[in-house]
Amino acid sequence: MSGFLQMIESHLRRVVSATAAPDDFMWPSAVDTRTGRRPEANEAPRRVYRLIGAPRGSTLYWDTPMVVAACGLTDWTGSPSYAQATDRYVAAFLARCVAENGMFQWGNHQYYDVFDNKVVTFSGAHHELRPITPAWDLFWRHDRDRTSAYIRTMARRHVYDPTSGGFNRHDDGKRGHAFIEAGGILTESLAWLYGKTGDTELRDMALRIARYSYGHRGASTGLIVNEPDMGRWDSKVSTSEVGVWAQSLLRAGEHSADGAFVEMAYGATRAYVAHAHDDASGRFFGQVAVHDGSPVAPAEPGYWPRLYTDVWSTDQWPTHDYPMAVAEACLSLYRLTHEQLFLDAIQRWARIAIESSPGRTGRWGYGENYGRCLHFLVRTARELGDAHLLSEALAIAEEAAAALYENGMFQGYPGGHVYESVDGLGYLFLALMSLETGRDVNLLGFGF
Repeated sequence: MSGFLQMIESHLRRVVSATAAPDDFMWPSAVDTRTGRRPEANEAPRRVYRLIGAPRGSTLYWDTPMVVAACGLTDWTGSPSYAQATDRYVAAFLARCVAENGMFQWGNHQYYDVFDNKVVTFSGAHHELRPITPAWDLFWRHDRDRTSAYIRTMARRHVYDPTSGGFNRHDDGKRGHAFIEAGGILTESLAWLYGKTGDTELRDMALRIARYSYGHRGASTGLIVNEPDMGRWDSKVSTSEVGVWAQSLLRAGEHSADGAFVEMAYGATRAYVAHAHDDASGRFFGQVAVHDGSPVAPAEPGYWPRLYTDVWSTDQWPTHDYPMAVAEACLSLYRLTHEQLFLDAIQRWARIAIESSPGRTGRWGYGENYGRCLHFLVRTARELGDAHLLSEALAIAEEAAAALYENGMFQGYPGGHVYESVDGLGYLFLALMSLETGRDVNLLGFGF
């Protein structure tokens, strides 16, 4: 073992040791890299709006990539301590953060306050999961009954029209914002549970939810809208968020052995990369009009994509711009179809990721930017047998370590001096582990 794995080990030890009390196993949402303790100021992290960053708290949803990385570290090192720390974390969460109706109290509107020992809700207290699909295998290992009950209840509460599969990102049972990333997570989760139980209603509901999004696509372009129900900007355009949705559907196809999920992922991804690439700039447009595929430039920056999709975006999070998720979907679909369009897209995304990296441009990025980029490059290099691309990936990995590692920990962004769950360092750790070991990490149901 060398290099990156040792850095990850050091980081995880310091995070786990920074819990609120010796007998508290809820990992902290933030740790000051200079002191190894929780920050004195309990401010919302730089990256997110509202209280998504869980000040004074613990947020297992946003820690998902990190707990998966910790389990992977046990696999690579043989030390059980990292997987044991995740087991204690998940068990503590299940003991404290499951409502009477079976819903897990986590996500974009809820977290656990480790000092007041209570669940904190904000901005309507809705249940909302995006853009992370939970590591369901980890929860299944702990408590099959509660995991199954939660996924079933989640679907009932988010789907306002069971006949059509019409869903809402919030669990209020009403017509609302049907973001495709949220629909993808619902679809994938139900298909995963179908794979465990054989309950065909789960698979059928997953199909209806996926078809609800796929049914809202341009007649001539095949582009699917980001959100079909509320008539905003996102009801008229397709963005790289389709990559998150497509990856969820591809995994749903694996869980269910139903090719319909793969066909929808294929159609939506193919339409986006065919229409969004700008030959003049060599980049992909951030938003393209669903009716004719023309580029759409937003009037101002926000949580929506700019004129061009941005691998290293530091705009407000959660966003609707996931370029590396599209790239990963293209790689998966090329493996299945060997279509030249997907190979061209893969090569374009790789070039964009490398040429726009902080080391080449002087920009900066969050841990998640580095992790998503690096994971795609490593995976592409191996699947296409591209040694040069692997060397480029190693250079970006070393750049990430130089920019983010200090005092035995990783900070979420350069100069921040703080580790925060929402900055996505778990993505970076998973990519670094894959790069250094030469093997895939067991993602336990989580996916890029």
